[in-house]
Order: sequence, then C-alpha cells, then structure tokens
Amino acid sequence: METLKINVINQDALAILRAMEQAGLIVFPEKDTENKNLSKQLRGTISSSRAKKMIEIIEKERSEWDQRY
Repeated sequence: METLKINVINQDALAILRAMEQAGLIVFPEKDTENKNLSKQLRGTISSSRAKKMIEIIEKERSEWDQRY
C-alpha cells in the first residue's frame, strides 16, 4: 500500500474518491490532529537568522505601539 497526500480542488473529485472508498479501492485514514506536534513539524522551516530578524521587527513594532498608546 502506498500513502499519498493530495489537495482536492473540486467537489466532484471528492465524490469520486468517496465512491472509490466505498468500493474498497482506497482507504481514507482517520483524521489525526496534526496540531499536537506542530512545533516539531515546523522546526527548521525558518532559518535562525531569519527568526532573529523577525523577533527584532516584532520588538520594534511593540515598542512603537507602546509609545503611541
């Protein structure tokens, strides 16, 4: 068995996939809450230098916000 991840962009295509499941041709896995390990899934997607730059920008914006209000 091979596992594939697809994005269905058409409701008719989804209906066809559901019919294939009912015919026993494919199996939809149980929905798993992917957010449990979201930090693990996203680890490494932003470089350290980029993350530091983002933190600097956020801190600057917060200080500007505090000065205004």
